Amino acid sequence: MKKKKTPLLFTLLLLMNISCSEFDNSQDIGIDAVSVADSISYPDLVSDSIIETTATIEKSDSLSTRKYIYLTIDDAPLNGSMYIDSIISSEKIKTSLFVVGNAIDGSSRFSRYYKMLQQNPNIEIYNHSYSHANNRYVDFYKNPELVLEDFDKNQSDFDITHKITRLPGRNLWQIGERKKNYNQTGATSADLLVKNGYKVFGWDVEWNYDAKDYMPKQTIDELVEEIEASYNSSRTFTANHVVLLMHDQMFAKVGEKNDLRELITKLKDNNYCFEYLSAYPE
Repeated sequence: MKKKKTPLLFTLLLLMNISCSEFDNSQDIGIDAVSVADSISYPDLVSDSIIETTATIEKSDSLSTRKYIYLTIDDAPLNGSMYIDSIISSEKIKTSLFVVGNAIDGSSRFSRYYKMLQQNPNIEIYNHSYSHANNRYVDFYKNPELVLEDFDKNQSDFDITHKITRLPGRNLWQIGERKKNYNQTGATSADLLVKNGYKVFGWDVEWNYDAKDYMPKQTIDELVEEIEASYNSSRTFTANHVVLLMHDQMFAKVGEKNDLRELITKLKDNNYCFEYLSAYPE
């Protein structure tokens, strides 16, 4: 019987131990794997039974279900943008920001924040409308053509690459033929946006905040429990994928209640993979 050489087994074992987050930095793994392999000596031969067992484990691992989380932040850029940028840069977590154009046009400071967020390699920018409906949602959605114009203006004025949207004040979904929450005003506008090449995203779990001081209503532990419950009960729009809604203004003043780094750490501890909405399955 022909016997296999050890370096093949070692390579398989290395691949099995790559975590979800490490896939994002796969270009660095090859160098480390070679240096480690060169520094350790092994016997020349290994039994076929060990090779077969390793292959079975690797196959089982590759078929295991991954838990995906999408950190989405609405209403950027606002007073929380600098904090968001610093944490996401430090943690190197894929994050999705929905921007509102009139905030950028209305403030030189927010315009600088927008350029900063655009340059962050861990952030993707999406479209949350130009006007944010001027916070008059019912009136806004009475004219779907004007809604489309509002989104088109935001898309073109601020060089938004992805045609991914979220409607102001509405948790509406439409991705291809899949829809959710269409029994509310805004559904006709969402349908028109999709016909013009956009995807409309809602959310599965929201980190709610108090409108008086913008502080979160749930603690970080409560939020993580809510995310886990939503995931485990299959209440999400897509199984194994949880879209979390947050708002820029929640991070204008940062303390123990809204520590974004702590939230990210606890989501990692619960084995979530961070992804962009542009990679969300259709």
